[in-house]
Amino acid sequence: MSQHRGIWRRQVHLFTLPYLLLLASPCVGFLPDFWSRVLTLSWDSHTHQYITERAILNVTLETLSGLKKHHGNHDKEESRLGRGFWRAVGEVVKSNAATDFRSSTRSDPVYHFDSEHIESATVMLRRFWTHTVLSVRAKEYQSARHSLGQLFHSLQDFYSHSNWVEMGQSSIYLHLLQPEEPAVPVAKEDTPTCMECFSTTCRNNLLPRLKTTQENSQLLTTGYFSTFPPKPQGKCSHGGILDSSRYLGAKGGINKDSTSPLFSPHHYLHLKAATLATEATLTVLRDLRDSVGHRNFLKLFSVKQVPALVFVMDTTGSMFEEIHAARLRAQSIIQSRANSPGQLGTFVLVPFHDPGVGPAYETDDPGQFMQHMEELMALGGGDEPEMCLSAIQLALTHSPPLSEIFVFTDASPKDAHLFDVVKALSLEKQSKVTFLLTEDPNYTKESRGRLMRRKRRSREPLSPDRFNLYSSLSSLSGGLTIFTTNSDIHRVSTIVEDNTAADKVTLLHVESHKDLMSVHTFRVDSSVKSVTLHVSGTMTECILTSPSDQSQSLLNEEGPLAVIQQFQGLYRISLFPPLQPGQWKLQAKSDGHLTFNVIGDSGVDFLYYFAIVTNETHPGLARVDGNPTAGVPAFLVVVVTGLGSDIEAVKVKEASFSHATLLGAEGESLQQVKLNSSSSSIYSLEELVGLVDPVPRVPFCIRLSGQDSRGNKLERVSTEMVEPTHIQIQVLSLPDLVPGQSAVVNFEIQNHGAARNFSLTADDDCGYLHMTGPHRGKLQLPWGRLTYRTIDPSGHHQ
Repeated sequence: MSQHRGIWRRQVHLFTLPYLLLLASPCVGFLPDFWSRVLTLSWDSHTHQYITERAILNVTLETLSGLKKHHGNHDKEESRLGRGFWRAVGEVVKSNAATDFRSSTRSDPVYHFDSEHIESATVMLRRFWTHTVLSVRAKEYQSARHSLGQLFHSLQDFYSHSNWVEMGQSSIYLHLLQPEEPAVPVAKEDTPTCMECFSTTCRNNLLPRLKTTQENSQLLTTGYFSTFPPKPQGKCSHGGILDSSRYLGAKGGINKDSTSPLFSPHHYLHLKAATLATEATLTVLRDLRDSVGHRNFLKLFSVKQVPALVFVMDTTGSMFEEIHAARLRAQSIIQSRANSPGQLGTFVLVPFHDPGVGPAYETDDPGQFMQHMEELMALGGGDEPEMCLSAIQLALTHSPPLSEIFVFTDASPKDAHLFDVVKALSLEKQSKVTFLLTEDPNYTKESRGRLMRRKRRSREPLSPDRFNLYSSLSSLSGGLTIFTTNSDIHRVSTIVEDNTAADKVTLLHVESHKDLMSVHTFRVDSSVKSVTLHVSGTMTECILTSPSDQSQSLLNEEGPLAVIQQFQGLYRISLFPPLQPGQWKLQAKSDGHLTFNVIGDSGVDFLYYFAIVTNETHPGLARVDGNPTAGVPAFLVVVVTGLGSDIEAVKVKEASFSHATLLGAEGESLQQVKLNSSSSSIYSLEELVGLVDPVPRVPFCIRLSGQDSRGNKLERVSTEMVEPTHIQIQVLSLPDLVPGQSAVVNFEIQNHGAARNFSLTADDDCGYLHMTGPHRGKLQLPWGRLTYRTIDPSGHHQ
């Protein structure tokens, strides 16, 4: 990236909206997302995001209703689908929009049914379908959501870019995904398709045969866009104010992407095209449900997903008590879920010692999971470090997003080189990692028994900092690091049950390193049913104060506000019902490090992502892959979930959310971001957007603030820390992966910081990668760019 381009990106947010509009190139396909309506001033256009979200929601509710009737359950349909559902929908929407934003696909006519590439686009569409079905059957749900988003984009574009609507068709073109259905011939390269049009709105510019309703005489065509491939004389253009091909004969265009005549010459047919695109999307989803089964379909979209139960277990000889405690806790959770409606959830177990790691046992069957737990044996070991981070990486790979991962060990990591990889994976999946360590960091190395711990005898000194990587990982992911003892491990493991409960939201997550009294506040609103506080570390004083200004010294006395359970390394505080809405205050004093985590039972929560404005071939907000860039502006998009019509959410259905606050590691305010509605809110979801200017240069988490109709303030906190970066890696192309053949992945490294040298290594979690190159590169200038190629000769699915 040149220095000039970097400065332009710093200043783009200062431009006025009309100037942004002039910079924007015309879209290829329905507009990508809600921000596209702003850039094109077409507020009532149906975007790819709009069509996709509503189709998935409708078929999901339809599927749930069918299952309830099948099982004889005629209770009122539960409206809240869960935070995991909306995250899964977001992955499909992101993949859909990325087709417009990724450099390798945004101008390729095959991905957009442009330039009469109808037959090759149809082949690709069917390939996406096959990949989606196979991925769901293999329980590769993230891969399935990615290919489904690509499929939706191309399928929806067909109705916007072709003359299908102009031919008077009132039903979808089944042949696109069903080869046995009749096909309509495609106009040949030397066959004229359009007449000249000299206005922004083009009516009747298709030649008669291209808009006839007589089946035996119909021809399909799609518009040409820009200069590649070259537009033959007499062909239709895509059209729009910045489509250069619209000046070539035949002038004009036929796209129905939006309701704006500036961007869509056939804007008057936009709603008809969007209606057919929606029906085609619904048909794909119903066919997918019938192909993979109703329950697998619901798993694909994480419907009513409870947090996965993920255990990473050290199985060396000193871990007998820890394994026993994990078994008992897992059994308790399974029994509790068996008595509750909905899914039992996903269970993942990864054992490790030295040098062995795994295998990962992943199942939806609680009986099978418990069998794996019963087969764990505490054997071997003796030296202190173990392969813990390798095991956590394996657990993250096999667990769904938004998981809670619990690591039971008494040893420091032997594979510290994996820390950055594990950290990035946990933040990408928004999964929390909590460590339950039955080891005092000040202890020295000692001999270990095979089946039970013997009295420690000092052999050689060990660094008291050897567990720092665990503390850093839990801090960044939003978990805890708890130093406890064998005698307390079973009671401390109650945190597993607390954190894997359904409808759990975070009201406060903060760390304190001060020796003096630290003061932290959290808010309870009318949707919160219960509140539990976890404090890791050792407190010498703790005072809780209610919104009515009533105080209780938790360590010294019983009182009316809460009950405290004290374990070695952990305090568990439960507020008494009925909960007082308003601001609560917690004052604590310690000689060392404390971490506070306050969770509540509520369906109202939020998701978020960062995005930047793109004005290349498709106007819209492109999601930032990974972390946002420090020191430059970015948009924060917040998705509030749980505002549906169920009993709990009725209390906050008129909630308004005004701003988000970026918080530092110790809870200090770094920046307040004003939020505005994106006008894309549906069902129990509200989408908000605000400008972060600039993105902080230090790690931060996000606190969302609002107010319900009763005047109660609402606050929710994202516990994972966002780590702004100066380095961005962007994949430029995604190859077709064919077994036995080579595949090339082009990607780009952008340096937004100081000049520096780079060394590059590549790896994959399946071991298919055989060769990479080059290994080193130099970016001596700020805002520089390097492009690499990564080669996988095996061609296996990664």
